[in-house]
Amino acid sequence: MSFTHTNKVRYQYVSGSVNVLKEVSKAETAGAEMNVSSGCVLLNPTETALTLENFEFATAAQAKSVYLRLDGYNGELFGGVGGVTSMADLVDGEPYVWSDNGGLNFPPGRTNPMVNATDMLKLVPAAGGDVGATGTLTVSVLYDPS
Repeated sequence: MSFTHTNKVRYQYVSGSVNVLKEVSKAETAGAEMNVSSGCVLLNPTETALTLENFEFATAAQAKSVYLRLDGYNGELFGGVGGVTSMADLVDGEPYVWSDNGGLNFPPGRTNPMVNATDMLKLVPAAGGDVGATGTLTVSVLYDPS
């Protein structure tokens, strides 16, 4: 069985009465996917990170498409052994999307955020958030399982 993920980016340029819209999308197909959506309550950022155990991803190069989003507050997502390697800075409600696009990376300027030997994910909330705020972390990875 194969899965297809499509990353679509909409560009909008507005200047006076000029309003230009352009959508660009890239579709990736591979044999497996991992999807996590987890509620997370903002603790004191100086005390602890929020840990998602049992998220295992062996080889970053297997990833073909990635979608990361944190709703509720800003934070930094970590992976790798023990969740110590930075993957992406996440801004409240702004998706981080990446597609392999035949090795050309899409959208331009984005790179594969996955980290080799990931055995857990850690979310470190950004300083200045409201303690007790609720959020949701969404992680979706399309990858080649071979």
